[in-house]
Amino acid sequence: MNYQEKVSTRQDVRVLFQKVKNDPGVSHYRGYTETKSYGWDEGKGDYVKCEGEVWFENPAYNAGLEEQNIPEEASCLLEDEEMPTVCEEVGHEEDCPACEELRLKQAELEEALFATESELDVVKEQKDALCGILCNLRAVLEAVLAHKPE
Repeated sequence: MNYQEKVSTRQDVRVLFQKVKNDPGVSHYRGYTETKSYGWDEGKGDYVKCEGEVWFENPAYNAGLEEQNIPEEASCLLEDEEMPTVCEEVGHEEDCPACEELRLKQAELEEALFATESELDVVKEQKDALCGILCNLRAVLEAVLAHKPE
């Protein structure tokens, strides 16, 4: 199964990647705008941008999930050994209190992640601004020292 979602920021691409990575039933994904496709490179910790419609591989894809006919909504539960048993006893994921508890916990963690990423972006901007100031000060100091009469 493929999954795509409209994105507009770097954080949107990262969130999309995390969402897809948490669903091993998704084989390929893409974030998109009108003319470009976006994916996430974990190694670089940044997005990848391509012209046109380009699909990116989900590193957590498990081809066996499609063969087992597991609903997309439940595919993320396979990582937890206890969840399939609990859900089978109840009958449906929607009726499962443990599943609801996990969804709430996931929502809390995603909110915390978004807040942390936002803080990280602010800190990176501040760092870049300070580096720019230091570079300017270094240039001024070098100019002063170069023209200093001896």
